[in-house]
Amino acid sequence: MPALAIDTATDVMAIALGEGAEIMAEISINAGRSHLELLLGEVHSLLGEQGATIRDIDAIVAGTGPGTFSGLRVGIATARALAQTLELPIAGFSTLEAQALELSGKIPDEKALMLLPLIDAKRGQVFAQLYKNEGKGTVAPESDVLCLHPVELLEKVAGMTRAKVRAGGNGALVHRDVFEAAEQLDLLPPEDPGNRMRATWHLRAVDHGAIYDQRQLLSVVPMYVREPDADKTVLLRKREPWLK
Repeated sequence: MPALAIDTATDVMAIALGEGAEIMAEISINAGRSHLELLLGEVHSLLGEQGATIRDIDAIVAGTGPGTFSGLRVGIATARALAQTLELPIAGFSTLEAQALELSGKIPDEKALMLLPLIDAKRGQVFAQLYKNEGKGTVAPESDVLCLHPVELLEKVAGMTRAKVRAGGNGALVHRDVFEAAEQLDLLPPEDPGNRMRATWHLRAVDHGAIYDQRQLLSVVPMYVREPDADKTVLLRKREPWLK
């Protein structure tokens, strides 16, 4: 029976189905702010193409971010609701780690290149985390999750390693003018599909032998690196009640 992986941390909504080591089907579409309206329909459509229904899946994995606040909430709430309703095991998987694994697939295993997945954080910032490529589809984090302006991030990375760093992701596309000028970075070409989020890497978090445990639901939570814009607006309105 297939496992379902979804990631809605970015503007690209990624869904994948897999069984064991086999990727059965996947889709990545530009959802913008329409994750809520599109997610379940796309899940059912992808399952239908495989001759399956939602009751045929045996596990669920949700991307935990960081990313957009509304997108993360939609994806994780949907995954948790499905897991609870169908009594399926559920796991979370870092969106940054998934992007790092995608980057690792773009270089030969013998090259111990550093990896820098970049996710657009809006407000002129990017979410990032430095990883070491350990080869054979394995990466190891070398830093905490960061949320910085591109120039500040480059300074931070330069202080952590002198090695060449392979970078990519939608954050690299949004701030390409800054990152392209950094000699330390080896950027994916803008047209490279590796810049788009995929949910296939999330499937490695699946334990097909696991059973439903309600406590798992509470362990799958969004990775919020900073407070949402909405929260700031609420605080501002409390101080300035005339604001509408």
